Amino acid sequence: MSKKKVLTITMNPSLDVGSEAEDVITDEKTRCEEPVYDPGGGGINVARVLTRLGVEADALLIAGGHTGNKLIEMLEEESIRIHTIRSRQDTRQNIAIIDNSAGKQYRFVFPGRVPDESVWIKVLDQIRQSISAYDYVVASGSLPEGVPDDLYSRIGKVATDAGKKFVIDTYGEALMKGIRSGAYFIKPNKEEFEDLKELFGVSTDKDLLDKMFKSGIEQVVQTFGKEKTVLHTPERSYEFIPPTIKPRSTIGAGDSFVGGMIAGLVNGLSRDKAVCYGISAAASTLLSEGTDLCDKDEVERIYLENYGE
Repeated sequence: MSKKKVLTITMNPSLDVGSEAEDVITDEKTRCEEPVYDPGGGGINVARVLTRLGVEADALLIAGGHTGNKLIEMLEEESIRIHTIRSRQDTRQNIAIIDNSAGKQYRFVFPGRVPDESVWIKVLDQIRQSISAYDYVVASGSLPEGVPDDLYSRIGKVATDAGKKFVIDTYGEALMKGIRSGAYFIKPNKEEFEDLKELFGVSTDKDLLDKMFKSGIEQVVQTFGKEKTVLHTPERSYEFIPPTIKPRSTIGAGDSFVGGMIAGLVNGLSRDKAVCYGISAAASTLLSEGTDLCDKDEVERIYLENYGE
């Protein structure tokens, strides 16, 4: 296991429920298979992926109610070290159903909420108290109702002031405000990148990238699904082609990319090879069932077959 250590932050975790049905029927009962439960939320998934890939990662999260207790129990079963901020609000649930007759997956994502500001203030306090123990700080996932939309920027300032590498993976206002303190890398997909252009008031990719690099972002990883992944740096851009696969589920693929890229970096891969390792982790997750994530042996196989050394 690498000596470098990662802290992931999940402000809006979930208890993910996955199942299958022979046919999803409108306005009638859809009979499903036995449900499978998994921990969910951006930072939680990143921590789970990093742990599977042999990198020491702690997960800081908000949890409440019986769903929060179930979430904590499952993370402990995976030997994920967690720092829990308790909330009076039940942790949300998300649902994913695969329609076998159509070969499609339906995902139902519910909002989260924190009941008062004391919850997110405790998150910031916990980060300040423990920041010295980590090399990377990863803020990933949406912000729940009741949390200020500049919270990731506040977290980023704590991390960068402490000399840590700050990674942020979210969208919209939370991302735009979150990068004010700079970031080691961000990972917008095609749609999120276009949203950032609108939020920043620019019309071209170059203008947006120039603004982001001037704000202190070191690299931008732009994902285009199965088409390509592009790494933008202040000097140039690099394009990578993902392997051709038949996905079983898209849940957690983006988080797996983030975890895979960080795992590659902390284990000594060059920046471009780390991107390839992230792509391989995402591909392994795409091949998994339901809400499951990548498998290390499969990640290594995909990486060696497609980008190997």
